[in-house]
Amino acid sequence: MPNLISYPKNGPLTKTTPLQRVLALAETANVDVFDLANGAPTEVSALVTVSQDPDDLAATVGLAPDLTEDLRTDVIAFVIALVVGTPQTITNTPQATVAISRTPLEPAADGPGHLARHMLYTCGRTTPSATFAIAAV
Repeated sequence: MPNLISYPKNGPLTKTTPLQRVLALAETANVDVFDLANGAPTEVSALVTVSQDPDDLAATVGLAPDLTEDLRTDVIAFVIALVVGTPQTITNTPQATVAISRTPLEPAADGPGHLARHMLYTCGRTTPSATFAIAAV
């Protein structure tokens, strides 16, 4: 981590691994991350729900428990970027819930996948793509 002047001693970027850093960022962004108790279909890495009240945006992310640490890290970063950058992508679905694919798509030039890739880089993870397909649930 670069020497950031006045950065909090226990801020998200001070955590040990990229996954821990992304989880700390999720908490800061009001995104609750947990493992799905019953797993997920084989092609789904996460289910994401957003509830929006006038003063606060909150999201829950249920992850497939069998994801590798790298895929888990990438998916969480993508979800944070999606929730913070374009929450209407989720809230405009019939149940305000989307499924995220397991397989990354081609790198995005903009949008949540592009932002996620930059967040991951800042968290110490380099990946060719942090863009995933989204489907309404």
